[in-house]
Amino acid sequence: MQPVLEVKAYGYYYPGAEEPALEGVSLAMGLGECVCLNGPSGSGKTTLLLAVKGLLKGGRVSGSIQIAGPGPGSSRGMVFQNAETQILCTTVEDEAAFGPENQGRASADIQRSVKDSLELVGLSGFETRNVEHLSAGEKHRLAVASVLSMSPRFLLLDEPTAQLDPSGKERLVRILKRLKNKGHTLLIADHDLAPFCELADRFVLMERGRLRETLNEMPPMVPVSPPGQSRNDRSSALGAEPLLIHVKDLHLAGADGHPLFRGLDLKIRQGALVHVLGENGAGKSTLLQSIAGLTQADSGTIHISGITKLRPEALLGKVGFMFQNPERQLFEETVYAEVGFSVKRLGLPPRVVHERVLEALSLCEADHLRARPPLTLSFGEQHRVAMASAVAPQPAVLLLDEPFAGLDFGQRGRILKILSRLRKERHTTILIASHEYLPDGGWADQTLRLKDGKIGAL
Repeated sequence: MQPVLEVKAYGYYYPGAEEPALEGVSLAMGLGECVCLNGPSGSGKTTLLLAVKGLLKGGRVSGSIQIAGPGPGSSRGMVFQNAETQILCTTVEDEAAFGPENQGRASADIQRSVKDSLELVGLSGFETRNVEHLSAGEKHRLAVASVLSMSPRFLLLDEPTAQLDPSGKERLVRILKRLKNKGHTLLIADHDLAPFCELADRFVLMERGRLRETLNEMPPMVPVSPPGQSRNDRSSALGAEPLLIHVKDLHLAGADGHPLFRGLDLKIRQGALVHVLGENGAGKSTLLQSIAGLTQADSGTIHISGITKLRPEALLGKVGFMFQNPERQLFEETVYAEVGFSVKRLGLPPRVVHERVLEALSLCEADHLRARPPLTLSFGEQHRVAMASAVAPQPAVLLLDEPFAGLDFGQRGRILKILSRLRKERHTTILIASHEYLPDGGWADQTLRLKDGKIGAL
């Protein structure tokens, strides 16, 4: 195969870091080859992709990275782990056209590229849609389209399946297969390798900034099973608990005017562990935001522990919320200050604030990040910090929107154990919304599906 990429003994230290993010990495790829990177969160996958793309600035570098060019394979496009960070325009069409416009291409060529790329990712008909009204999965597909519209020959994809439901993953793999068949080179970093088992030529395992092993077959993965019999010893006793959350006859139209909720009803008892499953765009995030008082329905009622006027200030300390995109709730200069912000708003003494911050950071495996600026963290690390911020006030209700994005399978399992511990020790009621099954099929007391504007048992 014609060589496209040669990484030779490459090492990198982020500015001010004492430990290397990458060390002694060597990797070669040929034209039309697909390589999948796998490894625990923080193993260096994203950093390697950024290095190949040429986006690492500052820091200490050793070794070399060579990209073939000019010619086939020399142009590089990257889809980031958090798609929102690379979406710049207001409408879908403008976003897909932004790249080729900056390449100075002819108007007719730009229109053709935009049409083809949006059609390829299943966003035809979305051209005039405001990007803020897209679901996370739709935004991710738009990010892919905006990169494809620039006609790159070498594609770098960081956690491309993290925000996609099963049908979205299948669509993505079909897209990538077509691109590979056309001679595109693909370097993919993902925790879930199963979708790429028939696409990848090689699987490269990373650990602590090094390439640990290269395999021609997909390594064994942690299975994700459908919900089964709950193993929580309180599940049978929930019927005796008081009703904590009651959503009744909720109606809400989406940004496009079509109904999102059609008489949605939901009852959750105190201390319950609840999982709401739904496809991208089904309304999971909107449901959680409605319960948290962040979105107002067109009609219907929501009661939380007797509170009927759901405003964020009325629910302070009672309801904790973790957004799907953690960057939307991170703004302090350090992780410690970030986690302490909501606790300080409760008016607690400084000693209690300090204790709760440290406890929340420890629970969410983020204690080592306490001095770091939140916006410099990886997507997975930001998720853990956002969760710690939601947990620290010790709310009665914890709402988690796609809490596993950017986390490896081991961390996902540990997060569920943390949440079970919160239920056991604090009687916390926990509602998780996600587009795929949980890593532990027996974790939830209730597994519900949100579909066609209504919610019901799976």
